[in-house]
Amino acid sequence: IIRKEENGTDGNDGYEEGKQARDRGEHLNRKGEELKKSAEKSQQQQQQQLRIGSTQQQSPEYEQAGMLMSQQAAAMDAGLMPNNLISNSAILTEDEENLNEIVGEEGNNVDEQTSMQVEGSTEEMEQQPATEVSEGVEPLAMDAFTAEGTGNPDLSLSALSNYKDSWDPLEATDHPLFWHIPKAGGSTVKDIIGTCHRFVMATEFGVTDGHDQDTEIAVVYPRSGPEGSGSDRSPFVNVDTTTVAGIDRAQRMGFADSGLAQAIVTPFIYEANNLFTSTAKGRIFTVFRHPIDRAISLFYYIQVADWEPTYSPELVNWSLEDYAKSPLIENNWMTRQLSNTLEGDLNDDHLKIAMEVIRRKFLVGLMTEIERTMERFERYFRWTYHVNPPNQEACRERLLSGGSNKNASGNKKEKPAEGSEDYQLLMWQNMYDVQLYQYIEHLFEEQEQYVADIPPDFRNIDATCCKCGPPTFPPGGFTCPLAIQN
Repeated sequence: IIRKEENGTDGNDGYEEGKQARDRGEHLNRKGEELKKSAEKSQQQQQQQLRIGSTQQQSPEYEQAGMLMSQQAAAMDAGLMPNNLISNSAILTEDEENLNEIVGEEGNNVDEQTSMQVEGSTEEMEQQPATEVSEGVEPLAMDAFTAEGTGNPDLSLSALSNYKDSWDPLEATDHPLFWHIPKAGGSTVKDIIGTCHRFVMATEFGVTDGHDQDTEIAVVYPRSGPEGSGSDRSPFVNVDTTTVAGIDRAQRMGFADSGLAQAIVTPFIYEANNLFTSTAKGRIFTVFRHPIDRAISLFYYIQVADWEPTYSPELVNWSLEDYAKSPLIENNWMTRQLSNTLEGDLNDDHLKIAMEVIRRKFLVGLMTEIERTMERFERYFRWTYHVNPPNQEACRERLLSGGSNKNASGNKKEKPAEGSEDYQLLMWQNMYDVQLYQYIEHLFEEQEQYVADIPPDFRNIDATCCKCGPPTFPPGGFTCPLAIQN
């Protein structure tokens, strides 16, 4: 899955200049082969763990895709899978489509309401003894969740051609694009970028206060709080990059070539490819969370999110099992988004495409390593403070320690035990995403080499203060945010 480029060119430009760049590109390819073997080993170990209580030796014929439906039927008979989920297809009802909009404002810390932090490393989980399951519930084998593909998927990624590869040299015309995954700590990262670093952002907020009617691209300062609150407004580009229609509008307005946005937020990486050009390309980065924990967090969120237009009061009385058996449950959300396969069955080809997208196009972060993640983003993009460094650092520390959306309700929820019926139901719907996440954990450690020569505290190095007296500015110039109060 992690492969060398066939044309022998991708990755050879490296991250810096000259020989160092070529060495890094070659090192990435060598490491890719090692990561592939490691991922395969992890997958084999997880297969063994999921076969709890099963002594049946599986023949090659048993592992063929033709046996998938038999295993699904057995799971249904055992009560592990409802009739309407007999295929691994996503069931796209109106409610489920609307659920994509339920992003909410989650913090890096798991809310009291949605406290589902991943505990321990993958290796520790693999070493733990198998969890006993309820009587009559037979755990499902890995093969029951997956289906063989053609073995030769298209890995050219031509639909993402306007994004740079993660190892390409950083240029001033590059556009950092944050792929926002619901309930994965993305709001903390967004708030640090916008509120603490005070960067000009492209999000849904740019079209508030009537700016959706603007005909020319510009930086605006929409009201962000109650009038008279005394807080400064933050700068945004007057576009909405979180909807397909908004992306189309931004493209028509010449978004990329304007160079106004310092960071872009969107859940649509394929559609957002059209925002960029060959001379102004995007660079994708994001924070990932374990798919089972994310699914649980999302369920507890939609139970209480009465401010969301898709809120349904009956969800308050649902159990996690009810949710896992309903059409509202997401099916391998990350794999579908990354392989651009929103409907229909998934197979191993889609997982390979998703992994290749991550390998080539993403700077990855982990919710379980949020401080390292944020620091890596800052070092990778060369982000430094330019407004008021002491205040900006305090802002950053506050968000990293408390999150953007800490819920003080005290309604903490427990995570179902591995091997339990609820856990198996969630695993059924996230098997490809779980394998993808295991690879992402390996890649997170590998990508440290991208910033190996950048000091950890880079955000404070050569920092300037445009709000100080007298003000200071970086050599390349900096537009100080306006002091427009709410």
